[in-house]
Amino acid sequence: MLFNGMFHSGVFAWTGYFFFKNYQLDEQGVGFALLGYGIPGLLLGPLLGKLADKYGRNRIIPIGILIGAVSAILLSMNYSLAASCIFIVTLSFGFELTHPLFAAIITTLSPKKGAATGLFAFFLFMGYGFGSLVFSLIVNIGLHKAFRLFGIVAFVGAFMAAYHFKKER
Repeated sequence: MLFNGMFHSGVFAWTGYFFFKNYQLDEQGVGFALLGYGIPGLLLGPLLGKLADKYGRNRIIPIGILIGAVSAILLSMNYSLAASCIFIVTLSFGFELTHPLFAAIITTLSPKKGAATGLFAFFLFMGYGFGSLVFSLIVNIGLHKAFRLFGIVAFVGAFMAAYHFKKER
C-alpha cells in the first residue's frame, strides 16, 4: 500500500505543475485537466469490483499497476493536451484497479478490522507524502524524465506484483 500510494501521489501531486508548465494552463485549466482523475472511481467503481471477483485480484492488481505505469510514461512524452487529459483518466483507472483490492487484502490480515483499516490508511497516506517528496527530489532531472522514471519503477512493480500475488484470489 505504501508503494502504491507513493506512485500515485508522487505522480498526481506533480500533474498540476505538469499542465501549467507544458500547456500554460491557469488554475482553472489545471483543475479541469485534473478533473478526469475522479471519473474512473465515480463511473466504474462497481464494475471494477466485479472484475476482481471474476478474474481475481492476482490478475487485476498487476494490470492496474501496469496501466498506471504506462500512463505516467505516456505523460512524459509530451503529447497534446487532450491526450494528456486522457492519460490522467487512465492513471486514475490504474489506481482504482489496485486501491480497493489492496484494502480488501489488508482487512483480511487481522481479525480486528479497525486495526487493519487504520494500518491501511497509515501506509496509504504515508505513501502519498513520500511519493510527493521523492518526486520533488528527482524532478531536478527534468519533469518528463521524472514521470518516465516513476513509470519505469511502477512497470517493475507490476511484474513484482504479478509474481507476489499469483496465489491471491
